[in-house]
Amino acid sequence: MLTRTSPTDVATDDILTNCERQLRMRFGTKLALSLAVVVLSAGIVALSLLAFLRINDAALTEMRASYDQTLAIKTIESAANDYSEQIAELLILGPELSSVEASRDALLDAIGTMEASIEAEMEAFMQVGDLAEVRDEETELLVMADLRSIIEKIERMRIKVGIALFNDDREEARRIYRDDVEHRLDDALDYLLATSVQREIQEVGGAIASMDVLIERMRVSAYGLVAVMAVLVILLGVFFFRSVLRPVEALSKGTDAVANGDLGYRVQIKQRDELGRLADQFNAMTAKIAQQRHALLTAKSGLEAEVAARTVELEEAATRHKELAEGRARVLADLSHELRTPLTVIRGKAEIALTDPDTTAEYMRTALERVRVKAEQMSRLVDDMLFVARTEAGAIPIERQRINMQDVLADTLLDSEELSRRKDITIRPHQPTEPIVVQGDAERLRQAILIPLDNAVRIAPAGSVVHVDLTCEQGRAVVKVSDCGPGFAAEETERAFSRFWRGPARSGKSARGSGLGLAIARWIMEQHDGTITIENHTEGGATVRLDMPVDAEGMQSKEVTP
Repeated sequence: MLTRTSPTDVATDDILTNCERQLRMRFGTKLALSLAVVVLSAGIVALSLLAFLRINDAALTEMRASYDQTLAIKTIESAANDYSEQIAELLILGPELSSVEASRDALLDAIGTMEASIEAEMEAFMQVGDLAEVRDEETELLVMADLRSIIEKIERMRIKVGIALFNDDREEARRIYRDDVEHRLDDALDYLLATSVQREIQEVGGAIASMDVLIERMRVSAYGLVAVMAVLVILLGVFFFRSVLRPVEALSKGTDAVANGDLGYRVQIKQRDELGRLADQFNAMTAKIAQQRHALLTAKSGLEAEVAARTVELEEAATRHKELAEGRARVLADLSHELRTPLTVIRGKAEIALTDPDTTAEYMRTALERVRVKAEQMSRLVDDMLFVARTEAGAIPIERQRINMQDVLADTLLDSEELSRRKDITIRPHQPTEPIVVQGDAERLRQAILIPLDNAVRIAPAGSVVHVDLTCEQGRAVVKVSDCGPGFAAEETERAFSRFWRGPARSGKSARGSGLGLAIARWIMEQHDGTITIENHTEGGATVRLDMPVDAEGMQSKEVTP
């Protein structure tokens, strides 16, 4: 069933995708952000310090101005006292205008200094916008103006005192001094000075209080900044530990593990930044190395196994070659002996027949029969050697056709009849009445059956029975040749099929044949998709079993005993 996607869902997916992309901060972005936080924190601290210093400078400037103004008031007060004393001395010593005027000028200079300080302080307050302080300073300027006005009045009274003294009217001069200068003018001057001093004291106290508040604020702000910086440092440390140190440590452990041969180690970093991608690439590289290493080890194991197998094969081949060479040498020696014996007999019989004038026809008949038998032995040896040579050259054709195994067995028994009669051996065949049909070469199969039958007749004790059984078992034609001879040793049941192998002589009998018969029989059976094996009897003797597939279309088997 198809599902339609609405534009809203698509827009939502786009938004989520964009958000996910925005959340995937790169390592460089994280580092830049961390540096930005550090710089911002340092900037905040620097700005805070600058603000604190500026406020502190303003407070110190205010305190310094208050202190300077207090000193100026003290100077004014001292100059005013000196000025008053100089006027008082006019009544005692007479008019000394230079001293009085000097005291007056000193007092006016002190007032001017005070006014300059007040104006400077007013300008500073105006720059920061503190209008209340500006108004207070304007009041102090008015006080200084009142002081100047009083000094002008004192100067007028001093002139009157001087005129009275000049007219030698000391009583008038003392009255003017007492009423206008000492009581009224001095009191007014003292009041103004005291007021100014009190105001400056208040300003200094206010500045000190402001400084205390500022210091307390600075202390609290410093604690706050320290706390904020500590939190930022902790957060930055945690950030760096989680984003940098821990991934780097994980990568370091991964490299150590891989260096120690643990290619199955995987770095677990869940970050979506350069370190995360580096971990993914590291894991991919490790997996690829492990895969390549596994492939190399597998190839190495395969090569070692192949080399070992080839070594075993070479050793077996060398052993077989050695055994074959030894067997060939032994067989050649035996064959030479086997050929020399009949040749000696033939030559001896011929020499006697040619040199003995009394040779009768009967003797000649016996000699020729002996020559024929020996010639047959030599012919059989030569035929076996030629057959082996032709099998090695692939020159033996196998002409398959539908044949009856009973016919093949009958021909084989006829061929072995004379030998068995000479050896006083009874050959007892067993075969079913219904034909056993196979696809094969009748002549080669006859040869394959005759070889173990001939061996059994030659090796069996005189007067014994050799059994030849033909059966059909599970779709295969089976021929069994059983004798009562010495049998085979356990290790000989397989070696007996090797070329040029001859069994050892037992019970005074010569070794079996030329060493080629069973090898020829195996080759023939293999060409017919069959097998040939040897089974020892527990009570003595052995059975040679030959089997091959039957022709299912040409027969239906049923085992019977004739």
